[in-house]
Amino acid sequence: MNVLIFNCGSSSQSARLYQINNNYAEPLVIANFKATAVDTPSSAEPKLTWQVNEKNGVNKASSITHKQVAKKVIQILQENNIKVDAVGHRFVHGGDLFTKTTLIDASTLANLRACFPLAPIHNPNAYGVIEMCHAYLSDALQYAVFDTAFHAGMAAEARTYALPLELAKKNGYHKYGFHGLSCQYISAKAAELLEKPLDQVKLIICHLGTGGSSVTAYSEGRTLDTSMGYSPLAGLIMSTRCGDIDPGILIDMMRKGFSADEIEKTLNIKSGLIGLSGYSSNLSEVIEKAESGDKTCLAAYEAYVLRLRHYLGAFSWLLNGADAIVFTDEIGVSSWRLREAVCTDAESLGVILDRSANRTAKTAAEPGAVTWIHDDESAVKLLVMPTDEERVILDEVLKQK
Repeated sequence: MNVLIFNCGSSSQSARLYQINNNYAEPLVIANFKATAVDTPSSAEPKLTWQVNEKNGVNKASSITHKQVAKKVIQILQENNIKVDAVGHRFVHGGDLFTKTTLIDASTLANLRACFPLAPIHNPNAYGVIEMCHAYLSDALQYAVFDTAFHAGMAAEARTYALPLELAKKNGYHKYGFHGLSCQYISAKAAELLEKPLDQVKLIICHLGTGGSSVTAYSEGRTLDTSMGYSPLAGLIMSTRCGDIDPGILIDMMRKGFSADEIEKTLNIKSGLIGLSGYSSNLSEVIEKAESGDKTCLAAYEAYVLRLRHYLGAFSWLLNGADAIVFTDEIGVSSWRLREAVCTDAESLGVILDRSANRTAKTAAEPGAVTWIHDDESAVKLLVMPTDEERVILDEVLKQK
């Protein structure tokens, strides 16, 4: 059986094809795909890098959408005579309609569309990929796996917004949390490395991507709190998303004549790093420009660092000290400069960075390339660990079989 996994991010799209044998032993990866700079403002050229068995290639374009990436992935597999039996999709926000992995059928599609407003960057794109699979892989069963599901057991006091109870209950106004697939993978692997049971390990997981970013406090086998909220807008400064802002700003924008759609576009697409820097939505590019003397990019980078340190401090207090802080996803794994800026001058919190280990940390995207970057005297362990959301999606699909 061959299972195709689509991981649709805000500015990237990954796909991986697994071959599963009859006794469900360790799956074999027979194809990998990674599209970057998808529908996003960046100086980087959009491209799809792929590998199928012994073949590999790179497809470049002036612009590329998530649906176009999905169609090309399917075409490449068909050109190599590879059959797809099932498809698993990352779907970012399931709201209160979806709290577990779900088979996609006619009724599911309607409910998935109802979730569009909850994550307007991600959910419509993921749905478009589902449509491509219906069109070109009509015989394959499809499953939706939800980022929000992992955080469903979050502490009630963390989920609750201080709104009128009836209003909040009627409209589902509470914190959902995101990057749950990544947190599911990282928490399990970190507990294994720390040689602690999953329900006894205390972690701060920094999922820092080229699109979205979040921080999660994990303890007692569940999420205690996380930086993202009702939508993927809240929390850290992100590539094009604003992160935490005063709601009074939104009220003032409405009074000045901004429509709901205009506000949504401003907060989701025109804010964050691209809004602050006026140059790029990619933190690595912003850092590079800042190091060349660009003061605007430097200010954007410093704001990003400060917001991340804010959440690390809050969650360290919440956990009464973490066993480990884990940096993951593209920026978390690749940017030693960011990790150094964030972890310096935190000795009183038990965090002592090994600068040499940090600067030489493995940056390979392959799962398993884990690097410890803390000093021997550090009470809190520091890990650089690539995530593997695709494997989590696969495991969820196989549970349905």
